[in-house]
Amino acid sequence: MKLLKYSLIFILLASSLFSHGKTEKFGTWMEFEFRKDFLKNFSFSITPELRFQDQFNLDEYLVQGKLAWSPVKFLSLAGSYRIGTEVKNKGNVNYNRIALDAQASQKISRFEASLRTRFTNYSDFEQDKKAYYLRPRVKLEYNIKGSKFTPYASYELFRNLDANEFDKARADLGFTRNLSKLHRVGLYYRLQDYFSDRQSIHIVGLEYRLRLR
Repeated sequence: MKLLKYSLIFILLASSLFSHGKTEKFGTWMEFEFRKDFLKNFSFSITPELRFQDQFNLDEYLVQGKLAWSPVKFLSLAGSYRIGTEVKNKGNVNYNRIALDAQASQKISRFEASLRTRFTNYSDFEQDKKAYYLRPRVKLEYNIKGSKFTPYASYELFRNLDANEFDKARADLGFTRNLSKLHRVGLYYRLQDYFSDRQSIHIVGLEYRLRLR
């Protein structure tokens, strides 16, 4: 019941942010991650994702495989490969994407701050642009005493290495909730903002995580 109450409050707050931008786009993203830890500091995950646009029309679907390694406690290195499809009126568009991540984290009292840098090839189908990107992201989480809810905020920049400029940003506000040692759910609001005359996208995202034994 508490999860439902907090989820409804969050959706109402996110909806109030939508009201000022009637010309902007809206999306709903649903992500499911299945993760298996192995050896000492390795993990592998498979993540299917569905992305809906405006009137809950399917806009994109994808599946991603990711291999991660933590050589030390505060550092994580990962590589991922994604196969996706963008749904178009004149025919679907398929794509492949690779990404290399390096993330450093530090706990300060009940806060945990992290800085992640991602290198990836990226295709912008709406503008038919293909390029390599560097995507730095800063994230701050807060561990509420006596609660299974963990609120967080993050900000990510997209730097086009071919054009040598930043052309997009993502700002997230959300929370995760541990259901057990193996199950976790999450909810977030995301503003995807372009540094051009393109319309911004307001996104409500739902997440589910399962750690396999």
